[in-house]
Amino acid sequence: MSAVLPHAGFAELRPRPQVSLAEQLLALRRRWRVVAYCLCLIVGITLAGLARMTTTYTATGVILYDPDNAATPGDPLSTASDVANQDAVTASQGAVIASLPAAQLLVSQMHLAQLPAFNPGLRRRGWLARWLHRGTPPAAADAITAAVIRALDVMQVPNSRILNVSFTTADPVLAAQGANLAMQNYLDHERDQSFATLTDAQDWLEANSAQIQTGLDQTETALVQARATAGVVPGAQASLTTETVSRISASLVDAKADLAMNQARLSSAAAGDAAAANAAVAPNLLPLRTAQAELAAKVQSLSGEYGPDYPDLQAARASLAAISAEINAETAREMDAARDTVAADQAEIGILTSALATARGQSQSEDAESAPIRALEQREDAGRAMLRNMTLQADQLAQEASLTRPDARILSAATPPASPSSPHRGLILVASTGLGLCVGLLLAGLMDALDTSFRSGAALQAASGLNCLALLPEIRRPQTAARDAPFSVFAEQLRALQTGLCIGQKPSQVIAITAARPSEGKTTLTIALGRALAASGLRVLVIDGDIRQPSFDPVFNLGGAPGLTDHLAGTATLQAVIQRDPLGAMDVIGAGGRMEAALPLFLSPALAACFETLRGSYDIVLLDVPPAFALAEGRVLARMADGALLCVRWGKTPLRVVLGAMVLLQAAEVNLIGAALTRVNARSHRRSGFADAEIYQPRYGGYFR
Repeated sequence: MSAVLPHAGFAELRPRPQVSLAEQLLALRRRWRVVAYCLCLIVGITLAGLARMTTTYTATGVILYDPDNAATPGDPLSTASDVANQDAVTASQGAVIASLPAAQLLVSQMHLAQLPAFNPGLRRRGWLARWLHRGTPPAAADAITAAVIRALDVMQVPNSRILNVSFTTADPVLAAQGANLAMQNYLDHERDQSFATLTDAQDWLEANSAQIQTGLDQTETALVQARATAGVVPGAQASLTTETVSRISASLVDAKADLAMNQARLSSAAAGDAAAANAAVAPNLLPLRTAQAELAAKVQSLSGEYGPDYPDLQAARASLAAISAEINAETAREMDAARDTVAADQAEIGILTSALATARGQSQSEDAESAPIRALEQREDAGRAMLRNMTLQADQLAQEASLTRPDARILSAATPPASPSSPHRGLILVASTGLGLCVGLLLAGLMDALDTSFRSGAALQAASGLNCLALLPEIRRPQTAARDAPFSVFAEQLRALQTGLCIGQKPSQVIAITAARPSEGKTTLTIALGRALAASGLRVLVIDGDIRQPSFDPVFNLGGAPGLTDHLAGTATLQAVIQRDPLGAMDVIGAGGRMEAALPLFLSPALAACFETLRGSYDIVLLDVPPAFALAEGRVLARMADGALLCVRWGKTPLRVVLGAMVLLQAAEVNLIGAALTRVNARSHRRSGFADAEIYQPRYGGYFR
């Protein structure tokens, strides 16, 4: 016997074929129930959660924080640090709106302590909440305030001084009322703070004005006493001594200036330069000097042309001498007058200097006596000026207090919202549906990836290398299906199995039907195939080779008749162990009663002799042998057959079990001639999308009935 199976190790290590996208979609289609269950479960849980969730509404109002010295991002004079500081200040105002005192004020104004949504003590608690909070009653005031703080939200619009004030409750009207009250309370608080600040400043000014007025009264009293002591008349002009000092100082300055000028003229005249002397002392001699210069030029000219006795020359010299004498006489007179003037100036300066010294001494004496009076007068003037400024500031603060306004204003009041803010049921349902689909698809894909069972003949052939000869559906009475429904799908698959095994052409006369593990349907297939072959006119014998768990006795009503082991032990003849099927023309041999000595009997020559005899008497002999993993007797019986058919349960038997069974059967030199998928779920296989599921489609209903 030659084995058609390749080496089992090669089959076990054969890589799993890549799955295309279409096959993956078909796998998800086969497991649509998993996807549907996950979708329904998650959506159902979501709906249950939404039913228990409270519908809330959020009303929002808008406040603009606008102090007088606020920096704006668009102002070219404002720096980045100014804008950042202003953003921080604006954010702090939001904290003020949602502060603990503001929440407590809302509780008292809106009577929120009477609402179960804010007062935990008014809510109905389940047994779990009562058990968790046993012995620790909640602090009602703190819990109510905390709930209000959670419901009140203030958000700053980025890069602006706009604050969005929101309040969330189950009542839309109450939500709008809460937001508006929070904004109005903030404005009132700001106005009160500004008014209190102005009042404090005004009180401080009034107190300091009173102190300054008291000090001013004391200064005026001291000033009156000092004036009376010094004999100074209030409101008089400056003292005579002071005026004298000023006048003498001015005269002294003028005298010194005149002396300096006269001395400069006299020095220029004494230097010997006639022209300079005439210009400095006698400027009225300039015409004479001009005539002198002209005569001198004439004398020089005539001297060069004529002799000394020339009459014109002598006349010119006489005129030049007369003019020179006149100039010298006038110059002498002017020099004497200049010297007298200088002497007079010096004498005047001496007198003025002496008088100034005397006046200054007298002035210093008077200043020493009037210094306290001047100090008091200056103090009095300073006090009056300060009192005047404080009075003006107090008047200005009084005007500002009457016009006090907060640094913020309401841009938009909150209105009752038309739609709830939470929960977003539509969005949550869409998300839960998507989550359910994703979880379902993931779980279906995971189950399909972990499922190594076989759901099509092509998959079985690709994994094991054996031809899948038939897909036998699971029906109610499969053992009599060939007789009761000869045109059913089950009967057609039996005929396909007969064709695949080439029964009737005697290539395999003795066929062992085995499986990897129990409940694979091998016994049912053996009986159903034997009856179908017998109904076609073949001489068929079926043998129960499952010695440990024989199953032919209740099916054929053998009643403990001797079987295969009895014949091999020599206690019964072959004719004695052969029984007739009460429902057909098939012969049956039971397992027999010698279970302990089954293996030695199967290894004895008697088994080969028995099979040789049966080959001459029957067209086909079917052996129902134990699963490959169960008993060694089954592998021995399968080896004695001409070929073996491996039964694999559809959708149940994993790949590793099938490959392990093939390894055991190959080690026992069993000739595996094919495989069959048994107990196929026709309804599920019809939706699987596999090619061999075509016959289960409704379009083939006319062929099978």
